[in-house]
Amino acid sequence: MLDFRYHALSLVAVFLALGIGIVLGSSLGDTVVSQANRDIANSLRGDLSRAKRDAAGAHAAVGQRERLLEAVFPRIADTKLAGRSVAIVSSGPLADGVQSNARDAVRAAGGRLATIAQLQSPPDIAQLGKAVGPRFDGLRSDDPRLRPLGRRIGAALVAGGRLARRLEKRFPDRFGGQPVAADAVVLYRDPTAERSAAVKQIEQGLIEGLRGPGKPVVGVETFETDPSQISFYSNQGLSSVDNVDSAGGRIALALALTGARGNFGYKKTADAPLPPAPKGAQGG
Repeated sequence: MLDFRYHALSLVAVFLALGIGIVLGSSLGDTVVSQANRDIANSLRGDLSRAKRDAAGAHAAVGQRERLLEAVFPRIADTKLAGRSVAIVSSGPLADGVQSNARDAVRAAGGRLATIAQLQSPPDIAQLGKAVGPRFDGLRSDDPRLRPLGRRIGAALVAGGRLARRLEKRFPDRFGGQPVAADAVVLYRDPTAERSAAVKQIEQGLIEGLRGPGKPVVGVETFETDPSQISFYSNQGLSSVDNVDSAGGRIALALALTGARGNFGYKKTADAPLPPAPKGAQGG
């Protein structure tokens, strides 16, 4: 039978072995973990460097594409709008970037600007109705005349003339430009504007009035517009350009204003970056 001392020595040996194992394991584990951390850090630094190089390359490529498209603008769209007037109309605030890019596209293609108008959101319905004419006096937010009011305003913005001048005089911060007849219309719909049921009625009428004469009406937005309004334009039967803030978008806009149909740009809703060349068209 084994005595107590043997048991005691055995227990000491076991605990000593465990202690040595823990120390060695801890030291080895720290070394392994430290090396793994260094490997991960080096890998992440490499990934970051590659990502920066890729981003710089992509940025340079975009810049080169923009310069190329700016250079070919005269070959593609120059004089396409010669002798034509184009109105710029906004439902809600007209973004400065949209206005400036649309204006540049029209002028670069040889066109001139007609009316520049913004439908305030929400509009002062009573004052707007009074300015349009006695038929629309005393409008309320649930008035069945709201849609005909919008239709009348849209038609006036395309036709120019007395009502367009009256609106400019009454609302100089909302209606400007040259109140002359427009051969085409650029339409912008602000994505952040609040639209009550009354505003939607006026907006719907406005678009119907713009489209009434059968002249091109093109919905536009910038590439960063969020939420995108392209689906809204499509549902209204309008052509659209989703990147008017780019050289390609300005080319597409100039061509769409001549009557090219489709959704153009870089977003997934686009049919193509640019309208197809007319059959039989010659370069130069």
